[in-house]
Formats: sequence, structure tokens, C-alpha cells
Amino acid sequence: MPHSFEAILENLPQGIVLLDSANTVTAFNSRTLDILGLPDGALRRGMNIDGLPGTADCRAAACSRLTIGRQNTSQFALPDGRMISLTCAPSRNGSWILSYEDISTHIRAEHNLTEQHRRFDAALSNMPHGLCMFDSEKKLILCNASYARMYDLPDFLTQPGTPLVDILAYRSRQGNGPADTATYFDVVFEATARGAPASQNIALSDGRIIKITHNPMQNGGYVATHEDVTRTVRLAEELRHHHDQLEITVQSRTAEVERQARELERMLSQERNINQLQRQFVAMASHEFRTPLAIIDAAAQRLLRKGGAVEPEFLNDKVEQIRASVSRIVDLMESVLSDGRLDTGKIDISYDECALGALIRTCCERQSAISKTHGFVLDIDGLPEFIDADPRSLGQVFTNLLSNAVKYAPGRSEIRVAAWEDRGNVKVAISDDGVGIDAEDLPRLFQRYFRARTSTGIAGTGIGLNLVKQIVELHQGSIEVRSARGCGSTFTVTLPIKRAPGVSVRKDVA
Repeated sequence: MPHSFEAILENLPQGIVLLDSANTVTAFNSRTLDILGLPDGALRRGMNIDGLPGTADCRAAACSRLTIGRQNTSQFALPDGRMISLTCAPSRNGSWILSYEDISTHIRAEHNLTEQHRRFDAALSNMPHGLCMFDSEKKLILCNASYARMYDLPDFLTQPGTPLVDILAYRSRQGNGPADTATYFDVVFEATARGAPASQNIALSDGRIIKITHNPMQNGGYVATHEDVTRTVRLAEELRHHHDQLEITVQSRTAEVERQARELERMLSQERNINQLQRQFVAMASHEFRTPLAIIDAAAQRLLRKGGAVEPEFLNDKVEQIRASVSRIVDLMESVLSDGRLDTGKIDISYDECALGALIRTCCERQSAISKTHGFVLDIDGLPEFIDADPRSLGQVFTNLLSNAVKYAPGRSEIRVAAWEDRGNVKVAISDDGVGIDAEDLPRLFQRYFRARTSTGIAGTGIGLNLVKQIVELHQGSIEVRSARGCGSTFTVTLPIKRAPGVSVRKDVA
């Protein structure tokens, strides 16, 4: 039994000293020497406790009957700086048990914890953002001064245990509560569902924007930081607005630059086309003028060779050739001059009573004299006696159309001209059975200098149909064409019988 007792005593983590009623040592373990830093032999049985560190308090307790049955604990420092806790526990027979424990590590831990608490309190107090902590029942655990200042909370609402509903009610009365209470706790639910921090910007009734970040705790509570981001949000909104405006401006400018680039490219392309067409026109016009001049020259030479002996038939034939060629030159010159007047922006339209039927017959007769290979079939009895128009310019219109019908139907002899009245208008259709026009060329047929692909090898300037369209439109009329390659063409001119009100006698074309 004594051996068992000593074994138990020796295995205790504390230093143990047993005293009898006379305060003399009856037993102890080696742990006591280690804790007190005593050498072997410094503690022995039968010695008085006067030589042990920290026993003065134990003697005082032992001398006081009030301590019988009660233990007394005191602390003392050893020379090496360690702190020792001494517990004196009395027994009924007057003996004592002294228990020594090295509490230096515990003391340092408490000191460190106290220092950490102090630093935490300092950090909490000096945080620029509001911080609060609530338990699972949404009762306040703690908050810092910034949180209280942010919402102008009185002291009684910053005490632990204050319900969140009371804080929100007070803020609502002060006018700084959330503007939308229905979504105020959305971030709490989000953070709880994610098990991670979640943030959202909350608009307050006073106009401020507060960024609230919730961090859930395992016990169901949460820690939240409140940051006033009003200025940041406003600046971001202004920046976004400026960015949007800048983007719109850039897009607008870019679109304008692209449009101008496209327009410039179109104009350059058009200019190139016009230059090309003008070169072609000059070449064709030269050929067109050269042909009748050559005919005049040849007829004149033959007359000269005949000398005085000229048969009437021969003379008449050559004179007719000369007159027809001169007429062709005059028509060409008139077309070029009219085209030039259109190009400069002015052309005269002199309205008068125009006998359209007689005008068409005259144009056909002139064309018959020039082109004896073709005959003209007229069906124009349905025309009114007169229309309001400029006979001179309409003469150009029908001369061009009739000469084109002859020119582009070289292997055919018949040109058909039909005219009739139609609901306040007259319509004149000139048809041939010539080479026709490709469908792809029809939309561009009335463009200046344009010539259809089927006109290859046939002389022409490319200004006639454009001039026709311009003159017809100046009369408030229209022209259309029906044609197909190899199937001939029909040009139909529509003109009003009476001049429209407000149409001036002189017309400026820009």
C-alpha cells in the first residue's frame, strides 16, 4: 500500500507536499522539486515548511481556525520569473496538503489574450466602417462606434442583447432606415445559403448608399460590416453615364465617318464611271458627227464630178442625202446642247397648245426621209386635238425615240407608233422588233451615257434617253420601257393633257 501511494504521488502533474498537524513534511513527490527549482535534498521528510517558497500564506491559513475545511490558493513568483500557484488544503485531523503548479504559461496566455482583446477593441473602435454582430435570434452581440455614428444610435441601442428590430424601428423614425425593407435581408439569406460572405448595396431613406457585407457564423448569427459607398456609387454612375455618352458619340462619329467614307467612295466611283462614260461619249459623238459629215462630203464630191450635166433624179437624191445628214447633225447638236443646259441646271419649257398628233406625224416623216429602209405604222387617231406642252422639246423626245427604234432594229422595216387618251393623260407607245434590251440593263437605261449591252456595234452617244426622261418629267409625265433581248422594245410616254396648277412657263432644273 505505501508503495502504491508513493507511485500515485509520483505520477501526479502537480508538486505535492503532505504536512502533519505540526506543519512538518510527511511526504512529497519529485515534481515539487522540479516546479520550485530546488536541488535534491532541499526537501525532506520531517522538515518544517518554513524553508519552502510561498508557504508564509499557508502558515497564516494554518494558524487561522476559519480556514479549517477550506483550501487557500495563492500565487508567487520564483527568482527565474515563473509564476507558481500554491493551494493549501487542510484536513480534519489538522494535516495539510500543499499543491504546487507552474502557471507561467497560463499567465502568459491570459496576458496575450488580454492584449489581443485590447488590440481588438482598439481596431474595432477605429474602424472607418460600421461593424456589428448579431446572434441567431438577431440580438446585438456587439457593435463599434462607427456603426453607432453611421445611424446616430443612442447608447441604449448599442448594448448587447438589443433586438435588431428595435434598431431598425429607431432608424426608420430618424429617416435613415432602408428605403426598401422588403429586400433588406436578402443578403443575409444569400450569405446563409452560400455559407460564405455576401454583399449588397442598400439605399437608405436619406439618400445614402450603404454596402452591407454579411458573414454567417456557425451558431446561426452573423457579422456585418456597413460601408458608406454613396460617393463611390455616384461617381461610378457618373463615369458610366460619361462612358455611355462617349460610346454613343464614338459610335455616332464612327458611323458618320463610315458613311462619309462610303459616300466618298460612291462619289469617286461615280466620278470614275462618269469620266469613263464621258470618254466613251466623246468617242461616240465624234463618230456620230463624222458619219453625216462624210455623207455630205461624198454627195458634194459626186455633184462636183458631174459638173453641169446633172440629172434631176440624181440631183434630188444627193440633195436629200445632204439634207438628211444636216438634219441628223442638227438633231445631234440639239441633243448635246439640251444635255448641257440640263447639266448647268436650267432648261426652258414654254407651254403652249401643242398639236401632239401633228407633231408625231412630222417626226415620223423626217425620220422616213433619213431612214428610207424603215416604214412607220401610225395609230394615233385617239389623241386629243391639243395638249398643254412645249412642242419644241417634245419634238426632241419623239425624234430620239423614233431614231432609236430605227437604229436598234436594223434588220426590221416596221416601226409602230400608237397613241391614245387615258384618264386625263395621253400615252404614246413606240415599238420596234429590234435587238431588245437585257433585263439587267433596264434599271440603268435612262442614266446619262449608259448604253445597253445589246447596243454593241451600233453608233450612239448615250445621252438621248436621259434627255428624253428629263424632258418628259419636266412636263409632269413619265416614261417606261418593256423589252427583252431579241424581242424588240416598246417605249411608252405618258403626258398630262392639261398643265398642272402652279407649273410655271419657265422651269429651272437643279
